[in-house]
Parts: sequence; C-alpha cells; structure tokens
Amino acid sequence: MQKKAVIGAGAAAAVVVGLGAWWAVDATAETQAAERGTCGGATWELSAEEEDGGTEVSAELQSSGPGEAWEVELMRGDTALLAGTRTTDEDGEIDVDAFASGAPGDATYAVTFTPAEGEPCTATLGS
Repeated sequence: MQKKAVIGAGAAAAVVVGLGAWWAVDATAETQAAERGTCGGATWELSAEEEDGGTEVSAELQSSGPGEAWEVELMRGDTALLAGTRTTDEDGEIDVDAFASGAPGDATYAVTFTPAEGEPCTATLGS
C-alpha cells in the first residue's frame, strides 16, 4: 500500500511541476515578441524580450554569403539604439543586440538592413 502512495505522490508532483513549467513558458510568451520575413534574397528576424527591467532587442539577417557589408540601423521609436556597418560572418549572418528601457510592448522597434548595392530591408515590431 505504501508503494502506491509513493507512486501517487510522485505522479502528483510531476503534474504540479508540469503545470509550473507551462505557466513559466506562458508568462515568458507574454513578455517577448518576434517578427520574421524575407527581403531581396535575405531573411530577417526582429525580436524584443523583457530583460532586467528593460527590453533586449535583437535583429538577425541571413544573407547569401560571408563577407557582405550591410548598413544596420536598430531603432526604438525615433531613437537609434544601434547604427553602423556590419559584415556577414562565415555563415552569411549578421546578429545585433541592444538594450532599451521600458517593456517590449511600450514602443515600436524597427531594424533596417541596407546592402552595399540593393534595396533596404526593414522590419517593424510593435504598434
């Protein structure tokens, strides 16, 4: 009889842990947002996630190859969080991150990736 009680208690604990993990994932989903798309043969992702009382904003570009120079501008509303030239790595990627004050849903975030030759790719996240 004691074995059944121990097994039952173990099963109940597993359910509680599972519900706790679901709640934690659900709470995280509310504090982050992401957009993905394509532009001129490249793919991009822009995301904003609550972190340390502010927002971590991340932008990624997957281009056709390594060594390409792109102008990158990461904005929070009208404020530049990051601007400058970045070069794709050996996998043809550019990854940039910046920290902004406020919660992810408090502002509009945008990134513009502009290749040396070609049209700019702009991604927007938020209202």
